[in-house]
Amino acid sequence: MSKPVIMVVDDEVDVANSIANTIKDTGEYEVVTAYSAKEGLEQLSKHRTFLGLGGNKIRLIFLDIKMPQMDGLQLLEKIRKDYGEDIGISMLTAWEDAEKWDRATSGFVVNYIRKPFKGEDLLATIKNFFEGREARMVLDTFEKHIEKQEEFRKKP
Repeated sequence: MSKPVIMVVDDEVDVANSIANTIKDTGEYEVVTAYSAKEGLEQLSKHRTFLGLGGNKIRLIFLDIKMPQMDGLQLLEKIRKDYGEDIGISMLTAWEDAEKWDRATSGFVVNYIRKPFKGEDLLATIKNFFEGREARMVLDTFEKHIEKQEEFRKKP
């Protein structure tokens, strides 16, 4: 049986490779790395399956927000438009503000991990996702979104 495929999309090569290596070290997943949104779209197209409409071998994406040309939030919107909600997406970013939270959570992300990342947070996200807890993760992220909105409102 083939290993589940996870994609890392981050324009910072060292960060992307570090995330990919953390995942590869488990020996349980195949990892695809893209260093731009354009490369991410190319990888999604390359891994498309024809068994089901819109299917893809890539099951989970760790996606940076701040990237040149097309940022991660624009890529998230494009993925949701072209591939639906079948692919889990975890935002991985140093950027956190109300607008980014709104756009990310409206794209039904499974979570929002802050940089610098912790390996255990990445691996917990992967474990929960592949154990079928995606819906709960999306709800938890949305609940965090509500809390964050309150935090952002309180800031001067």
